[in-house]
Amino acid sequence: MEMQDEVLREISIENRHKVVYVHFEPPREPALGGPVEKTVSDSYLLEALKKRGIENLYKFQEEAINAIRNGKNTLIISGTGTGKTEAFLIPIIEDLLKEPNTRAVLVYPTKALARDQVERIQYYTSAVFGFRVGVYDGDTPDRERENLQSYPPKILITNPDMLHISLRKAGFLQEFLQETKYIVLDDAHIYSGVFGAHVYYILRRLKRIVKNEPVLVASSATIGNPEEFAEKILGENYTIVSAGATRRAPIYHVMLRPVLRSKLAESIYLLQLLSSRKLKTLLFVDSHKVAESVSLLAKQAGVKVEVHRAGLLPEHRKRVEEKLKKGEIDAVVATPTLELGIDIGELDAVIMHNIPPTYSKYLQRAGRVGRRGKTGYVFLILGDDPISSYYERNPQEFYTQVSDPVFLDPANEEVVRVHLVAMSLDSPFKLEELTTFERVVCKRMEEEGYLKKDINGYYQPTLKGLRFLRSRENIRGVGEQIKIVTETGKVLGYREYPQAIKELFPGAIYLHAGTPYISLGIKKGKAVVKLLPVKMPPVTTSPLYYTYPYDGKVYLEREVMGIHVRYLDLTIEDHVYGYVTKTFPEGQVVSQKLLEDELTYSFKTKGILLEFPPKQEWTDIQNAEAFHAIEHALIFAGQMIVGASQTDMGGISFPTGQIYIYDSFPGGSGVTKQLFYKLEEALKRAYNIVSKCNCEDGCPRCIYSPYCGNNNQMLSRRKAESVLKEVLSLKILRKPVQRTGRPIV
Repeated sequence: MEMQDEVLREISIENRHKVVYVHFEPPREPALGGPVEKTVSDSYLLEALKKRGIENLYKFQEEAINAIRNGKNTLIISGTGTGKTEAFLIPIIEDLLKEPNTRAVLVYPTKALARDQVERIQYYTSAVFGFRVGVYDGDTPDRERENLQSYPPKILITNPDMLHISLRKAGFLQEFLQETKYIVLDDAHIYSGVFGAHVYYILRRLKRIVKNEPVLVASSATIGNPEEFAEKILGENYTIVSAGATRRAPIYHVMLRPVLRSKLAESIYLLQLLSSRKLKTLLFVDSHKVAESVSLLAKQAGVKVEVHRAGLLPEHRKRVEEKLKKGEIDAVVATPTLELGIDIGELDAVIMHNIPPTYSKYLQRAGRVGRRGKTGYVFLILGDDPISSYYERNPQEFYTQVSDPVFLDPANEEVVRVHLVAMSLDSPFKLEELTTFERVVCKRMEEEGYLKKDINGYYQPTLKGLRFLRSRENIRGVGEQIKIVTETGKVLGYREYPQAIKELFPGAIYLHAGTPYISLGIKKGKAVVKLLPVKMPPVTTSPLYYTYPYDGKVYLEREVMGIHVRYLDLTIEDHVYGYVTKTFPEGQVVSQKLLEDELTYSFKTKGILLEFPPKQEWTDIQNAEAFHAIEHALIFAGQMIVGASQTDMGGISFPTGQIYIYDSFPGGSGVTKQLFYKLEEALKRAYNIVSKCNCEDGCPRCIYSPYCGNNNQMLSRRKAESVLKEVLSLKILRKPVQRTGRPIV
């Protein structure tokens, strides 16, 4: 296509990458409603809106305002920067001005986002004498907490983590919540998987404390299953208000594939190009390691760039945000910490170093661009991986996707256990309050000594239960966390134990703020690391591990194209037994080493078991190569189909044809349950992945996985293609056999 745009023209003549596809998205404003006076009567609010240049509301804002006024639980869906905040703030502030004892709680998924919204909310309330807006989170100083207690605000801004901790403690928050009429969940699409299950129970607990039934409001730019999500989060009495597809500025979406350079080099080329044109840029990567690596190399190339990622101190992240907003730096390399609507000023471009785990996340990241009404750019860099290869062949399919469903499964036993103990502390409960599943878990916890029942039938925590709860304060996942410390005892960060054994085994290279460390091992809840010598050449490490599954209760089963499939409870046992060292950034294997002692971790989850019959004419090794490759291909296909990230699902295969695909989080996240219902589509896409590649018998573009615990050994693309072709042709006539042999991951 002819490139009229200067940036696109320069990119099109560059010969070290291939421009796979350019998708132009014109600006689309939400449907306009009437003058603000028609909907807003309060003089303070009218004046504040008009000072911002808001003469008319959008139709979706009018609908949301009226729904909230009428006491309806409301889900608001509208694009980034289109005024969702005003849609819920206007009716809430109006009511708070009329009712002196009424309160509102605004819940944001992160502390940073919560604090970022304070100024915006105060803009609408600052003219009203005595109308206080307060922030209550882990960073709130003791003096401010005392002020909040002495002079309670009308609006309290917090996060789910703080609610989880504070609900069960007598004091300011419990008293405040009793008078709360409105509870708002902004950026609600974040509440998926395990985190979503935690938030579901926190809301359940919160509603037990509030004197009167509260009005619940949730807002998001992207939710693919609004009815299902609203029913789980908001309850039965809900309404959905949607603005439809919106975009404040024209955007060019450009899909690129590096040809004569690496993805790292491509990202740095784009940063250099955009910074030379004074275009403020945000580069998204999906891991701490890549963020630090790109930043290091970009600085060497002369780009003024900083890193913004989880694990860095809040003050450091805030400084980076301010630098970008003020134009002191050209770009920020970020993990998904900046995916949400934190105000970092107006952006001209976003680069995505990887295809985001979900299309909704792509839309969230792309939504940061073009808020000035001027042309914006969103660059998506493809790699040598199966998902990139699929979309290189089918680019239009990528850009015509709809928002992904937000899946959360409240029936996560690990999550339920935490909140049953917490709920008994908030206020003792009876079995009648619980669902059938929760009652089973409650009885089990009583037998195990975590809960006790008094003579009136109320459940209370035991000392053992309190200890258990203290070790489960983290609601962003499930399970034990380990502390990462230097030899001198300085704390660098935290990691959940299941990830830690694969990232901080003895000899592992760990990057922190651009500085490489070597792990000395994990002992007593700590991973001790020491600085690498400056002269040591740059290398990375990857774990070698195997995983063993133990079957549990079967919930669902069906036949899919002649293959018997079950959705069931699983106990997963990980064993890290060694690691591979590779050069950076080339990725060439330098060495392979076995650990003196295996690191192990066991957890309960949910997953799918597919039983393929092995081919009798093949040896055990040949069958193992086929099913291991199918396992990889199914996970890649599943990521695209259900909108899962690379680490949401794990897989195990056996030479006898059993393939397990499981939720990577203890207790289960709900992702493989979604996949269970879409296996026909997943098998077809897996076949596309293995049949369309022109490699000899397996490569990074079809079946190699960066998370393979077997270092991508024992894989055959051709054999996987042969088996899947039989499946899709409905020619599987053989019976599955009993599971034997060593598992391969």
